[in-house]
Amino acid sequence: MVRIMNGKLICKLVSIICALQFALTANFGWAQEVKVDSIVRNVQGWYDNLLDFQADFQQKTFSQTLKNTSEARGKIYFKKPHLIKWEYESPEIQIYIIDQKNFWWYVPEDAQVVKKKAESVLQDATPLSFLAGMGDLQKSFIITLPKEVKADEMGDVLYLNLTPRQESVNIKRMQIKLAAKTFQVLGMLVVDPYGNTNDIDFINIQINRDLKNKIFHFVPPKGVDIISGDAEQIGPSSKPF
Repeated sequence: MVRIMNGKLICKLVSIICALQFALTANFGWAQEVKVDSIVRNVQGWYDNLLDFQADFQQKTFSQTLKNTSEARGKIYFKKPHLIKWEYESPEIQIYIIDQKNFWWYVPEDAQVVKKKAESVLQDATPLSFLAGMGDLQKSFIITLPKEVKADEMGDVLYLNLTPRQESVNIKRMQIKLAAKTFQVLGMLVVDPYGNTNDIDFINIQINRDLKNKIFHFVPPKGVDIISGDAEQIGPSSKPF
């Protein structure tokens, strides 16, 4: 069975709704700008020192059309430069892999594999492209702090609001959740132009554990259907990017 969904309903990445506010009050606008630049530099520094990343994830996806929220959980593995594996454990087993050449999506229950060129999945300005080592936050996004949180009032968790510098069919706005002391990415929230949201939190995070390349190697099982398709049109509603 081929699962085909309207691309308008697919959130292109990880995520919590946050209204991006660009008109700042004059009394702390300058301080916020300085703070944001400092945070972004530290996030980029954390990322530059990152070799590999693995974690459990919890995901909530809201459909504006259906007016409902679905939940999922699983594991994520990432290794620079472009190796990514999302392994869903519930509500059903699904596997996404990006290797050096291809994007794979495997649903055992359907005996189906979707195959697409990796570069076509990573080329958009999404959190996935940043995670995959192809992105530069300040180049791709306008970045602010949440309006309701002043620069000197951040606690143990930091939030950055991002809006694409170029119009995107996949992202209207997004938010990155960070650890205040280490600037490690703890989660992401994406809202698309149609109001659908994708909210992912990372837990049990481990970094620089020398992940082996074989984790990202995928060979379609015998007997499954292999479909070459557009990631915009073929994919589950819980798609992580």
